[in-house]
Amino acid sequence: MATEVLVIPHLHFDTVWRRCFDRPARKHGLTVRSYAQVEERCLERWLELAGRGYTFSEGQACILRKYLERNPGRRDTIREMARDGRLNVVLAGEVVQDTVLPAAEGLVRNFLTAWPFYRDLVGEDHPALKLAWLEDAFGNSPNYPQVLRGVGAEVACKLTYRTLGEDVWVGIDGTKIPCFDRAPAVGAGGFEKNRPCPACRGQGCRACRQSGMIFVPGFDEAGLRRAFEAAAAAEGPYVVLGIMAEEILPDPRIADLIDEFHARFAGKATFRFANQTDIAERFGPVMRQALAGRDDKPSVDLNPAMPGCMVSRIGMKQRVRAVTYRLLAAEAALAGASWQAGIPAAPPPALAEAWRNLTFCQFHDAVTGTHIDNAFVELSDMLDAAEKVALRYAPVPAGGRKTIEKFTPVRAGKGRKKLGRLTVKFDRAGIVSILCEGQDVFGQVPAPIRVNRHPRIGELVMEHDFGDAWGQRIEPLAGVQHDMTAILLGEYNTAVEAAPGAIRWRGAYRGHDPKVKRLKWTVTARPSEDGRRIDFVTEIDWDTASRRIRVLVPVRSEGDTATYEVPFGFIDRTFDASQLDYSQWKSNTMEFPTLHWVRKAVDARSGVAVLNKGLPCNRYTPGRFDLSLLRSPEWEFCVAEPGTYEFWDTDGQRDAGKQRFEYSLLPYYEGLSDGDLTRIGYRYNPCPRPWFRRSPWRATWW
Repeated sequence: MATEVLVIPHLHFDTVWRRCFDRPARKHGLTVRSYAQVEERCLERWLELAGRGYTFSEGQACILRKYLERNPGRRDTIREMARDGRLNVVLAGEVVQDTVLPAAEGLVRNFLTAWPFYRDLVGEDHPALKLAWLEDAFGNSPNYPQVLRGVGAEVACKLTYRTLGEDVWVGIDGTKIPCFDRAPAVGAGGFEKNRPCPACRGQGCRACRQSGMIFVPGFDEAGLRRAFEAAAAAEGPYVVLGIMAEEILPDPRIADLIDEFHARFAGKATFRFANQTDIAERFGPVMRQALAGRDDKPSVDLNPAMPGCMVSRIGMKQRVRAVTYRLLAAEAALAGASWQAGIPAAPPPALAEAWRNLTFCQFHDAVTGTHIDNAFVELSDMLDAAEKVALRYAPVPAGGRKTIEKFTPVRAGKGRKKLGRLTVKFDRAGIVSILCEGQDVFGQVPAPIRVNRHPRIGELVMEHDFGDAWGQRIEPLAGVQHDMTAILLGEYNTAVEAAPGAIRWRGAYRGHDPKVKRLKWTVTARPSEDGRRIDFVTEIDWDTASRRIRVLVPVRSEGDTATYEVPFGFIDRTFDASQLDYSQWKSNTMEFPTLHWVRKAVDARSGVAVLNKGLPCNRYTPGRFDLSLLRSPEWEFCVAEPGTYEFWDTDGQRDAGKQRFEYSLLPYYEGLSDGDLTRIGYRYNPCPRPWFRRSPWRATWW
């Protein structure tokens, strides 16, 4: 029987990264046109070739919506192509989102905001909407199968960077979803970054037909021929010949090759254009068999992947989380008013637009910080717009007269102070011990970073972090536990002060690290309202390169496993030094994404939890938590490739300027369930006041 070769061209579409989405990026007299413009050109070229059977797939609602806004007369044509199977509108949601950094509700809203558009364009019965498209996301939440099933997906497709390795993906709650990424396939493709027109430097001229870009044939025909030959030689009832491209216009040579090889291998292999739904149909029996035989033990954790993304442009992560909760507060206020009035009311259209702006910012090159500075401004404008809508319906209550705390210097630079139920012993370097009725779950880091003293509880530390926005690429000297390049910043505290309900440390780095132009900080510790926690507010003003700021929290335990809260669940993760990897595509620094908390149990009744507000990068090593606040990657990596075109617009990834962070330490001694801790985390997290961007490319929160 002849092998059926399913030729599936696929164009990977970004929304932000090296370009803005819907505005030009300008710097140094050069203009880089938007992704909307590139993608419009690609879609137009595909429609020109669709008569030859050329197929296409895209499911990010924002991209298709923007194309139809620019080309409203194409709506009926797009619908016809979807009905005929030449277009697969796969279930990507508003964007192919990052699934480990947003709030839990944001992961669901990404799909809910897209469904009205899907229904209008192709209808709920469009078969490709059963295929969840995850291409290029950096890691995936361990409970994402639950989310995908909940929004109607029946198959997961295109897991990347940390792949599944089996045909069924099982979430930590036992939810199962098949995955066809292991269908028999041969790959080919090409990547192009369409450079600004040299004649007009991207402005638009006759030479580039006002496009501002130079489009070139991006496919290597010899490489395509080799892929076709390999597909023809494959054995079995079918094989997928996937042709992956990025920014490359659909090419008529692919249709020519199909005609040529179909005739050449008549009787042995048939060649035809196909789409993702064809893979799901052919690979369906394998997936169904795997599903029937799979138990409910969770699949391997698909994290960490590109762990630098959990810290780069940290303000984007903080804002996405905070604006999500502000939008939820607005919805709750509207629902409450409707309930009290006894009149059902739909949410206003402005709120739907706000959610679209918010979920757009969850794109895997947006919330991750892996984009140019011009794109950061565009994303910040979207978050500003979403937050203003939320404030319209749920204004921040006017507070009373703010009490100004009077801090006074602590004599001798050390002391003991009661903060709520906790007794804190401290000195100028930081917190020495935290006791609750004589009990202590905090310890000392077993291998001190510096030989002259152990780190304090909650002390800031500065480390070398050579790499790019995606990850650290050079391993620390002597290892994670005792990095010989680390500097305990408590050594540079200039003052320790106390107020009736707070302790404050102020400091400035006065060493001679040539990568540090400016580094000042203020760390303030107060008791939580219930007196059980110590809540920290840390303000940092810095200008560095290739450095990272962490918070160290020693724990009285040598165990290697901690529990992390993730969207809709909890997962135990074990530190394994053998897994440390600083390579380009498989980096693993054993730091994991966290929703609101990570905790280490010391025994059956006691332990330590670290709570955060928009600070997702946590690591537990035996005897210590690390909470990352800031990093300043210098290497631009693939966000700027001068081999295609020079556009150096990445300095904002260093996060220079003033930043504000909130986190909390919760020691417990009487038992604490994951559910109770999660409720504490949610109560701790709502944003108390609006945040707005105040500078050309970076956020300033205070």
